[in-house]
Order: sequence, then C-alpha cells, then structure tokens
Amino acid sequence: MIMERGIITISETGTVAMPAAPVWMTQQEIADAFNVFSCDIRRAIRVIYKNKELLESDTMHYIRQSNGISYDVYSLEMVVAVAFKLRTKECKAFRRFVMGRLNANNRPINLFFSLSPYNGRRVSN
Repeated sequence: MIMERGIITISETGTVAMPAAPVWMTQQEIADAFNVFSCDIRRAIRVIYKNKELLESDTMHYIRQSNGISYDVYSLEMVVAVAFKLRTKECKAFRRFVMGRLNANNRPINLFFSLSPYNGRRVSN
C-alpha cells in the first residue's frame, strides 16, 4: 500500500505552501524546507523524543515502497515541533504561518506552557 503524503515547501520569500494531502515528511525533506542540514533535524527529533514532548508511535511511520526502498516519515506535529527548535528564516516563516492559521478567525489565542516536569498524570478539576 502506498501512503499518500504531502510535503511542505517554503519559498525564498518565506511563502509557505501547505499540501492538501496529509503531511508526512522525511528528515531530508524537513531539512530542505527549513534550509538546514539533515543532522540538525535528526538531533532536534531525538531531543523531542528524549524529552517525551511527542511520542514516536504517534509522529513517525516507517514506509516501504514497492521498489524496496524504505524510510521513516514524520507527521505535521513533528514538523511544527522541529520548527520551534530551530532558528532559520524558513523556520521563522513557518512558525508565523502556523500562528496565522491558529489565529485565522481573528480571535486571540492563549497558549500556556508549564515549566514543571510532566509526570504523565492528568490534573482533575
């Protein structure tokens, strides 16, 4: 079975092209979009998984093509997380694009982050 997947591109002027298909990108495709070396992407992904910011089971798929070539692809959630770890102009353009989409209805969005360690338990109200 061939997985339909979309690849985000970012032009030299900072225009982000979001595909209609679900985003699943290889490390090299993410590196190309953000204009960094693939080792920078690999390092960022490793840190994200190590810190348990995202789960590998939710954000990574192993794909095998009919010609025998296989590779890992990463979800849009991982691409967004990586964009917030790196500091290129393409990452900045992508972060602005994401925040613009979140705020598309012209209502303010409040994001809250906790600096305390996450222990896996939910807080009940």
